[in-house]
Amino acid sequence: MILISRLFLALTLVLILAPVLCAETVSRVAAVAEDRIVTTWQLEQKVKEFLQEKNLPEPTGERLAALRARLLDSLIEDSLVQQRIEELGLKVVDAEVEAAIRDVQRQNKITREQLTAALEAQGMDFETYRENLRKQILQFRLIAREVRSKVDVTTAEIREYFKEHLDDYRQKPNVTLSHLSFPIVDVNEEADRALRARVNAALYRLKAGEDFDSVLADYEDIGALGGSMGTLMEEELVPVFVEAIESVEVGDYSAIVESNKALHILRVDARVPGSIRQFDDVKAEISNVLLEEKSKERFEQWKKSLREEAEIEIRI
Repeated sequence: MILISRLFLALTLVLILAPVLCAETVSRVAAVAEDRIVTTWQLEQKVKEFLQEKNLPEPTGERLAALRARLLDSLIEDSLVQQRIEELGLKVVDAEVEAAIRDVQRQNKITREQLTAALEAQGMDFETYRENLRKQILQFRLIAREVRSKVDVTTAEIREYFKEHLDDYRQKPNVTLSHLSFPIVDVNEEADRALRARVNAALYRLKAGEDFDSVLADYEDIGALGGSMGTLMEEELVPVFVEAIESVEVGDYSAIVESNKALHILRVDARVPGSIRQFDDVKAEISNVLLEEKSKERFEQWKKSLREEAEIEIRI
């Protein structure tokens, strides 16, 4: 009986310890940052995600060791940042995350189903994406609390940035056009000559100063269409249109242009040449850019000091 009891006890201990021993093999403590642990499983996942994101083969030897050390540092920093977020009591409610997701959909002009499909194509499920957004919002709040309030941008810095990035604030030239278009519906040579003769007559009348709409009305019997084309940049126009209006003055008409099975007459209603936006118009925009750059830089410094002041033990 005693032998059986001892055997039972030994088997029980084996069964109890087996998962523990197995877990120890799969995931060990890689580091301790203050009162939080970073496991080897977390580190391996980080390595895997990094290689997938960069589309890189798994390195070996010293290169793998260097990568693991760098990513372990990143995990330690993340742990310390999370601890600071909890100390400050920063929180993000579900409604705020949902609002952020709707904003992403609105900016990209996609539905929730399209967003979910795009995430799945990248190997990410929607709930993981939602939690990543929550973490990002929390980090933005942490930056605002610990860093951004201490960052200043001077007018001199804004002016210097503006001078160095003038091309970024150059408006593209655009042109406002109206058109009168005549479809080519018959390949008969005689009919084609007759059509071109009528289009030439229409152009003559327009250049003579006749009302655009009145001329258009007189050619509706052959399917003529016309009206405003709106304001367009050069790259939005077909090459033959760009060439046709190149030297046309505002208010005047182009020569007849053939494109897409139709004959076209173009009127240049307005031109805006490429120009540099005024400094006062872009001052606030540049200030935000510099504020963002400085905040990121200061946040990295803040994380470094957070690590320097923390009790950290590397165990691998």
